[in-house]
Amino acid sequence: MRRVQLFILCAVLLSLPATAHAQVGGGQITGIVADSAGAAVPGATVTAVQIATGVTRSVICSASGVYTIAGLVPGEYGIDIDLHGFKPIRRRGVRVETGETVRLDFRLDVGAVNEAVTVTADAPSLRATASLGHVVSQEKVEALPLNGRSFITLAALAPSVALPPGSQLPRINGGRPRTNEYLFDGISVLQPEPGQVAYFPVVDTIQEFKVETNSPPAEFGRFNGGVVNLTTRSGGNTAHGTGFEFLRNEALNGRNYFAPEPAPNSHTSPLPERSSASATCAARARPNSGDSSGAVTKSLPPSGMRPTTVRPLA
Repeated sequence: MRRVQLFILCAVLLSLPATAHAQVGGGQITGIVADSAGAAVPGATVTAVQIATGVTRSVICSASGVYTIAGLVPGEYGIDIDLHGFKPIRRRGVRVETGETVRLDFRLDVGAVNEAVTVTADAPSLRATASLGHVVSQEKVEALPLNGRSFITLAALAPSVALPPGSQLPRINGGRPRTNEYLFDGISVLQPEPGQVAYFPVVDTIQEFKVETNSPPAEFGRFNGGVVNLTTRSGGNTAHGTGFEFLRNEALNGRNYFAPEPAPNSHTSPLPERSSASATCAARARPNSGDSSGAVTKSLPPSGMRPTTVRPLA
């Protein structure tokens, strides 16, 4: 009975709209809206549309024409600018990455609302922060070889990052591996003592991660080396999932061509067998909404244990 109640409670929580957003675990877009003469335009409505889900976030420009849309899930966005008496602006192809602040300034021209200005390709957006870091995309996480299905070895792709021999955690800017901070969707997973990471997510659920190597923003703390800021994948308007199985067995190995023939009745110690399987699934509870669904992953490590992880996807 308690299991049924727990399942119902989890279903209710997952169906609630995602109204809270962690800036650390996402990105933001900021800028100034001005007219053709360069004067600030207050009161303009700026809307960010997530292309994958259709979810929208809207803000109103301040008296100085400044707008900021924070807590955006990493991905591709479209920006709409609307104000009575000016031509609307529609910009597409805006890429928001984990921990990044994108600077986009707009110039509004006087005209009717039915005379929209659509921008599909122009000069790239500007980075609005002085921090230095490197974003490892989902394509690299899935395509590059990983020992033990752990993403953390890919942190060495960033400058000033090295993997010390015998350590599972990276050394950032010469600091000790245990002095880094690890954030998954804005939540710290670092155990202060003994300075280890509580868990590593399944590779298939990773959207991207960023290694902050120098001058990170003030919202980061608890570190002397650097910050590993990871964002997990979210559901879309269509259901999607992945599945895999890795198998390592001595019976599938070929004998070294130059190795001597084994002596009769000799027995060599078998190599350790490894079987690892996992499956993920994610989808929006309702299309074009902020509702979240869940993902279930199941792994079979060499120890024979079968841990199951159920987590909501924002």
